[in-house]
Amino acid sequence: MRAMITGIAGFVGANLARTLLDAGTEVVGVDLVSESPSLRVLGVDVPILVRDITDWQRVHWAMLAGDGGRDWHPPDVVYHLAGKSHINECQRDPLGAWEANVRGTWAVLEACRNLPAGQIKAVVVASSNHVFGSLNKASVPTCTAGHRAYPAVRQDSARTAWLEDDPCGQTDVYGTSKGMVDLLVRAYGAMGLPVAALRHVNSFGPADPHRSHLVTGTICDLIEGKRPVIRGDGTAIKGYLHISDVCQAYLTMAAALQDGQLEPGRALNAGGEPIPVLSLVDMLIQIAGVDIVPNILGYDTTQSGYVEHLRSDWLEALGWRAGPFRESLWQTWAWYHEHKGMAWLSE
Repeated sequence: MRAMITGIAGFVGANLARTLLDAGTEVVGVDLVSESPSLRVLGVDVPILVRDITDWQRVHWAMLAGDGGRDWHPPDVVYHLAGKSHINECQRDPLGAWEANVRGTWAVLEACRNLPAGQIKAVVVASSNHVFGSLNKASVPTCTAGHRAYPAVRQDSARTAWLEDDPCGQTDVYGTSKGMVDLLVRAYGAMGLPVAALRHVNSFGPADPHRSHLVTGTICDLIEGKRPVIRGDGTAIKGYLHISDVCQAYLTMAAALQDGQLEPGRALNAGGEPIPVLSLVDMLIQIAGVDIVPNILGYDTTQSGYVEHLRSDWLEALGWRAGPFRESLWQTWAWYHEHKGMAWLSE
């Protein structure tokens, strides 16, 4: 089996490549760059085709012929991770977000659809937990007399967690672009392409180059003897998954598409155990074994009372389970401690 990963140079892409290689799968990548610190530190050395995913014909040719070598053969499974994932960046540049996340997705799916019949066994596309929005009282769709803003919302579950069949209610650029991704997956699934989308919560683990991420940034602060910074008031409740759990979710869905256990066009949730930001930071302080208190800035008022939790019923029915959360945090701490925080970025 040959797997192709778009966006392979990123945090999730590099870890997924490492996971597939360790499982004996042949891996090739598509990205705007041919190398990255994440790939290097994880020891991922695979062919990478430098392509713009928004050009479906170039992507199709890359899948069909690679760089023109005689030993090339098209991928059997495609993991489409490429796109813009920073919420603020998408808000500042909506057109760039539509181009990368929406046009990029239909271009990759169209390229897959035009390969010889039966070539593609599975396509798993990166969606996001942000398609739903927040579960706080101010933003959860509610039912009033004679009016229901979102008729399909499951009122018995919306207050505690989003389910796979709840509607996409987010209105920011990033969340909306990923909601469009879900619709594209549904449409191409109906056309016969074995495709599904994965919505996962915040991920953490080795080779994350983004210090702005809560777990990564907190660990690096603690390694450097600094007080961890909490931009909000610490009350936001979110789900978190170790990157190995995210990778296993992608593999589980690809296998389920191949053996007919997963209907094409579906979007599945991968949710971690929800935990308040302050509790998560405190847990990392305990793991680090230091006597320190976080610096709670409190200026990000959008995070006050924010609840972001997904139920993973359909994915768990396929056999996927997240690993022990505290153990995952400890393993992540140990990795960054061994690599001297973010020193690996410049090695």
